[in-house]
Amino acid sequence: MKTRLYIILLLFQAAFQGVTTSLHAQCGYLAGKITDISGATPLVASLSAKTDQGKQRLGKSDSLGVFNVEMPCQIIELTIECPQFQTQHIPVNIDGKTEGTFFISLAMMPLGKQTSDEPYAQSEQKHFELKDSLKAVSIVRRIEARDALSDQRLPAEICLYYTQKQKKDCFALTTDRPRAEIVFTEKDIVAIEVKSAGYQAYNGNLILDKTDQEPRTYIIKLNRQRTILSVNILQAQPGILCRLWSDGQSDIGLNRVNDGHYFAELVPGRSYKLGIAPTSSAPELVTAMASVREGITVKTLRVAERPAPAITRVETPVARGITASDKTLYFPRSDYKLPMQSRTYLDSVAMYILENKHKGLRITGHTDNVGNAGLNLTLSEYRVRVISRYLIGKGVPEGAIAAVGVGSKFPVRPNDSEENRRMNRRVEVQIIDLDPKSN
Repeated sequence: MKTRLYIILLLFQAAFQGVTTSLHAQCGYLAGKITDISGATPLVASLSAKTDQGKQRLGKSDSLGVFNVEMPCQIIELTIECPQFQTQHIPVNIDGKTEGTFFISLAMMPLGKQTSDEPYAQSEQKHFELKDSLKAVSIVRRIEARDALSDQRLPAEICLYYTQKQKKDCFALTTDRPRAEIVFTEKDIVAIEVKSAGYQAYNGNLILDKTDQEPRTYIIKLNRQRTILSVNILQAQPGILCRLWSDGQSDIGLNRVNDGHYFAELVPGRSYKLGIAPTSSAPELVTAMASVREGITVKTLRVAERPAPAITRVETPVARGITASDKTLYFPRSDYKLPMQSRTYLDSVAMYILENKHKGLRITGHTDNVGNAGLNLTLSEYRVRVISRYLIGKGVPEGAIAAVGVGSKFPVRPNDSEENRRMNRRVEVQIIDLDPKSN
């Protein structure tokens, strides 16, 4: 009997493990960068996913703010948490089948520390006792809501929850009345809630323990609720053209990561169209997206594959005598900043391509095998991107560059020593003949 019970328990455990695996199935990757609201300071933040099975921790961004995490197939919401910054909860909408990597960019609002006579985040509340709280006072305070980036005044609903009175008051801020004025008749600790359409709600506290007669104005900064479209184009080839627009409006600026990855900030509730052309001479394939929802929308598209151009070594000078040759550029561990010593070479390559219109570049990024394979893939893509951006800044047409990051898949040496791993952290720059038909 005991043996039979043991076997049943083993079978149940195996079945449960199979169910658990399916619940946490992965559908591609989410990658990008997390900064403060100004975009200047990278942040180390934790990312987690909400699914219909609960919360699942995904990973963290690194010291450069860069992250690459697996995306659960049943993801409903992405949560980003960082000490001293406001936690973000962003809905995730999956449009069709998801494959590959989806890039986004996120910015976080700092939290105000607990202080007197200035609103601060409720999460920063520490023990505090009011003195002489029953003494009658007359404290005039005004409250405004503003966009954290543009500093423009916002229409909003402001609700105050008084501790002493156990009472709630709400005020509507409008274009005609952009500021609420409140007269506090006693010292208090007041909870403040501010809501504005299209923005993340603010939940703060206010300690009123001063009796000065001078009115003050509190400015509540709100962070816009993000609506991001992230597109992954499978089998994207060099020279692919991608554009996004809404009916009756001009094209919307797309952030291009590489030939196959784009993302853009959109307006929720509006319909958009995405156009993709494999080359400048090919017909455009248009995909309509009706009523994009608030949050992150990820979409995978596929284009017909076309043959890659053949690689040709350049050995003789042409035009005005400018020469260029294939070269391998090396990067420090976990770094994608362009090495200063590489710029002279890239300058000569840019001049060569500008003088030889039938020539192009194939740029391939590699890493060693230390760490997460997904993060290594993103790192290789960033290394390729920084070189491509430098060359484009020197005048090289985007269509003349075929760029791809392959992570740690193709080492030139075994990853069994630091010296060998250093040789694998590389970007290969190859000069190729362009297809005459694409010019």
